[in-house]
Amino acid sequence: MDSDHESDDRPPPRPPVPPKDPYVYTLQSSRQATSAKVCRDFVACVLNSVGQEELVEVATLCTSELATNAFLHAEGDSVMLRVVIESPRFRVLVYDASAELPTVARLPGGDRLYGRGLGLVAALVDGWGTAEGDAGGTYAKGVWFELVGTEEDEGRP
Repeated sequence: MDSDHESDDRPPPRPPVPPKDPYVYTLQSSRQATSAKVCRDFVACVLNSVGQEELVEVATLCTSELATNAFLHAEGDSVMLRVVIESPRFRVLVYDASAELPTVARLPGGDRLYGRGLGLVAALVDGWGTAEGDAGGTYAKGVWFELVGTEEDEGRP
């Protein structure tokens, strides 16, 4: 007897292979005193969502430092945060409108409140540096840091 439908005894199709392209999450924020909190909460949410909880503490501290520097020292009305996940690497970039590149200062003497942020970032991360601004010209430069987490396929969104 002929049938117009396929047999149900075939094995199910294989699930698609996850792409190897990086995942990119972007947040644009006003350059305000609250920018650092908004940026660090965004980074924590992304890391928790992709199963990299062990990186949250260091990543949020370093994000806060970069976003605070953009608030205190940059120009323009906004900052852009970009999170790039290319397992097992996790990169955070904070873009601003100032063309002036940051430098790691020597540890300040006494009780000075400023000058420790980039030194702290450099000590805690697997890499950091600067990037060219966006193609549209809104942002003159980016400052980034990178952490290496665990490589887990199930951690990919």
